[in-house]
Amino acid sequence: MPTTARPVIAIVGGGPRGVSLLERIGANLPRGAALDVHLIDDTQIGAGRIWRTDQPRELCMNTLADAVTLFTDDAASIAGPIRPGPTLYEWCQLVRHGAHGGADAVVSRIPEAHVAAFARVPVRPGLADEYSAELRAQRPESHPSRALYGEYIAWCLAHAKATLPAGVRVHEHLARVVGARRHDGRDILDLGDREIAADAVVAATGWLERTVTAEERRILGAVDAHPSLIWVRPDSPADQSLDRVPDRAEAIVRGLGMGFFDAMALLSVGRGGRFADDAGAPGGLRYEPSGREPLLHVTSRRGVPFRAKTLYGSLPPRAPQHHLRAVDWTAVPRPIDFDGRVWPLILRDAFADYHTTLARVKPEAVDLRAALDAIRSAPLEATGAATRERIAVLADAVSPFVADPDDRLDLAAAILPGEGATWASPAEYASWVERFVLDDLAEAERGLDSPLKAALWSIASARGVVSRIGAFGGFDAESRAAGFRALMTVGGMVGSGPPAFRSRQLLALMRAGIVRFIGPGAAVTSADGAFHASSPAVSGSGVSAPVLVDAWMHAHDVAETADPLVRSLAADGRVRPFEAPSRASGGVATGGFDIEPATGRLVHADGTVDPSFHVAGIPIDETMHDAIISPMPRTDPTMLRETDRVARSLIAAAAASDHGSTT
Repeated sequence: MPTTARPVIAIVGGGPRGVSLLERIGANLPRGAALDVHLIDDTQIGAGRIWRTDQPRELCMNTLADAVTLFTDDAASIAGPIRPGPTLYEWCQLVRHGAHGGADAVVSRIPEAHVAAFARVPVRPGLADEYSAELRAQRPESHPSRALYGEYIAWCLAHAKATLPAGVRVHEHLARVVGARRHDGRDILDLGDREIAADAVVAATGWLERTVTAEERRILGAVDAHPSLIWVRPDSPADQSLDRVPDRAEAIVRGLGMGFFDAMALLSVGRGGRFADDAGAPGGLRYEPSGREPLLHVTSRRGVPFRAKTLYGSLPPRAPQHHLRAVDWTAVPRPIDFDGRVWPLILRDAFADYHTTLARVKPEAVDLRAALDAIRSAPLEATGAATRERIAVLADAVSPFVADPDDRLDLAAAILPGEGATWASPAEYASWVERFVLDDLAEAERGLDSPLKAALWSIASARGVVSRIGAFGGFDAESRAAGFRALMTVGGMVGSGPPAFRSRQLLALMRAGIVRFIGPGAAVTSADGAFHASSPAVSGSGVSAPVLVDAWMHAHDVAETADPLVRSLAADGRVRPFEAPSRASGGVATGGFDIEPATGRLVHADGTVDPSFHVAGIPIDETMHDAIISPMPRTDPTMLRETDRVARSLIAAAAASDHGSTT
């Protein structure tokens, strides 16, 4: 193969992280550098699979428009140059203004550096007209469609390419990398019909396919035995085969997070129904069916949907977290006992934020100074790891300073809804779920004036702080399996839930008889040509259906991956799972890749560090933590710190190679 003296970098994955890596490579390259960059994605380069622009517009982000960026700002603690640019919301306003005028007052408030970055690269022709209604309706706190975010990522790719040094060439490949091997000091990437030789590689692949689990083998066996059964496997909603669910069929749906709300939308308005305003209906909406909707029997471990996003009328506030942030965690020896050292501080902060908000909106309800003193001095560390016990200690400590029991925080009920309860009938359970959703919406509508949402936002926000503390083995394995997991699970339920309008839609679909709740912890079995589910907490909850929809995505597990690239790396001993330190043994394997923290380079099975192959993003979430969240402006986001240091390592690895590029 002919070669030149130009080094080569390959980025496997053309979604937001791959685009950010390309931008960071350009920002960190020395002036006059010569380089070939191969950008490879099997779905859509410049949006990736999850955010591709051809997906249904019913699917929206649960992140707010002005809380998303792919650009660095002066809050970023990175070694590379700062290159500012517009947030998603600002970009939407600039697109609208450039195409149709208007929004002058909004545009005038956008930082000049962001406007200048936007002006360097035109948006694709026709985009403003295709998204005109959504662009007009966009507010900083809006939830954009996933497709619109994909358009933003695609523009960010065009911007990254336009600002590369003149000596850099980008080669795009709409293909899947199915293998990698080392040859003559380089990585040879197998694209099926061709090969690419690279001096440095980064896998920024996003969600990786996982091998079939034991339960899934049983489901597949049932489907093979009864071909009339339909199973929609776990995946991104845009990739799930929901069109296989027949009109008017009954279906059991597992999962009540964002995957459920997406499936709910696709199987209702996506089937031709519509929501209409109705002041007399719970949640203010009435559903008018098309007649094609399937009947959804839904369940999850908790049995209730994720809580709605709070309606602040702006971006969310920064949670104070005075107790959690008061500790200099860099001085605390690793590994840290999360349950003993960290979890009590998170609970104290939740109680403090609740009572501080209560004192502001209802001053006569609480003796705030006494309450905060009681929260600070409550002996949580002596109660062991049980969350309920610690919450009870805090509640008892502060109750003398809150006269009315109705004003007291029942945090256990808020974060563990229905735990331990039973219901006499499905109708009784449905009424309880409806009240849960209505109460949550009422709190969401109070915005900054909801003491309960302040407490829950404090817990949800703690995930970011805690992820930095616990990165790369900061917490021991026992903590990761107990309190840390509880925080991530509870934090997701109370802080990463759907837009409030989705909760209103759910209420309308419940009243229309299209969504029915089975109960918590329903086990799914198959027999006699049907799927069956019933909740042990709800009497008479058993249902049968010919369809099973798993409305969630698998967690990553490097040891159980079905991704051919990762499997080829594992076969060559270039991959191993990250091990968390353990009190009982040397370490406990996690599902994440083991990497060198400073560079993102793979750690081999024998403990040596790979010279050229890097991994970034979601597949190292269990290693680095906070790898799934999109970058938020002014927060020094994990993703942009990661892409900057990985880009710098890629440049160094490519420069150190003695080989040229292949053409």
